[in-house]
Amino acid sequence: MTYDVLTPSAARLWDYGPDWSRGYEFTRSFKTDIITSRNGTEQRRALRDVPRLSMRYATMLREGAGNHFLRAWQNKPAAIPDYGRHALTTAAASGGNTSITVASPWIAEGQILVLCGAVHEMVVVDGVSGSTVSLTGALSNAWPSGSVVRPGIFGLLSGSLNASRLRRGAKELQVGFAAYPGGEPPEDEGTASDTFNGYEVLTAEPDWSASPGIEHIWPVEQIDFGYGRTAQFRPIERAETVTEAEYSGLSRAGAQAIEQTFLRAKGRRGAFYRPTTEKDFTLAATATSGTSTFLAAGTDIATDFGSLDFDEQPEAIEVVKVDGTRIRRLITGISSTGVNSQITVNSPWPSDLTAANVARISWMPLVRFASDDLTTLWRTPLSATIRASFQSVKA
Repeated sequence: MTYDVLTPSAARLWDYGPDWSRGYEFTRSFKTDIITSRNGTEQRRALRDVPRLSMRYATMLREGAGNHFLRAWQNKPAAIPDYGRHALTTAAASGGNTSITVASPWIAEGQILVLCGAVHEMVVVDGVSGSTVSLTGALSNAWPSGSVVRPGIFGLLSGSLNASRLRRGAKELQVGFAAYPGGEPPEDEGTASDTFNGYEVLTAEPDWSASPGIEHIWPVEQIDFGYGRTAQFRPIERAETVTEAEYSGLSRAGAQAIEQTFLRAKGRRGAFYRPTTEKDFTLAATATSGTSTFLAAGTDIATDFGSLDFDEQPEAIEVVKVDGTRIRRLITGISSTGVNSQITVNSPWPSDLTAANVARISWMPLVRFASDDLTTLWRTPLSATIRASFQSVKA
């Protein structure tokens, strides 16, 4: 029996890349301990500060070297390139060189890098000084300026890998790979680009063609002896929702923005605002600058929420103007006014809001991720899809 230690130089490079018609999945997994009280409030703590990493993709494998790798090395330390991230060298490097020139925030001492071209070459970083990356050994190949450099993931191939034989000598292999905890390449959590009321705001717009789902949760405790009347108790004072959303056609920056929100939240631990992105309120009259109210069409909102204690259950809204400006406020009261509902907020409006210049007014609930796993599906090296779910929480 052997025990693997975090020695990147012991890894062997698995350089069979994804079939891009199937995509490449990169999953980050946190672990959160959640204690839920009878009234639905939560106490959450992250049991991992750094997420576990795993990858899945299909690759075309010809008989020969690939089979030999698996027969000799499937259960031993390996490294694969992260096909969702890359940087480019800014100067040529000859075979025998012990450094490359590349500027990237995710390169760090001790990390595996993979230079990708007609051949793949794995190197280990000895140190970083500006854009000069010194290596623990010499390059075996010459690499021109503009060569692709990817972070290498150090870990193990799955213990069971399935393949479909396409013809004699060729097969499609379903690759599964998990990084060693502690052997992950560094990731920048970044900082929130948008905040409100002391919380981050996730502003990414979902792809409505993907039919996002929503689950409404508001359970009632019931005592039932199986005969006679039952007794109902309602200890949870607010409705909860679990909303699923898909974000498609994401650029590297767009995917990273959602991933970094997940990293900062530590999975299910952290709370943040996420607008519903729907037209939850219809403006019935111009909201004048300097006032702290607006009229929403119909009295249903006042009927449903007029008795709510907004000090006990804070609710926020987001107004998106036609020009893209976002205005956010906390609701302090809702009342009926004639055939409309008057919404009072915590601070005045900065400018007149009219039906012509308001694109939508949405509820903006406080939420957390509903799962400790977040998967980025790279459909091409430059385009990704992320499907995530969010659960509303109490402040």
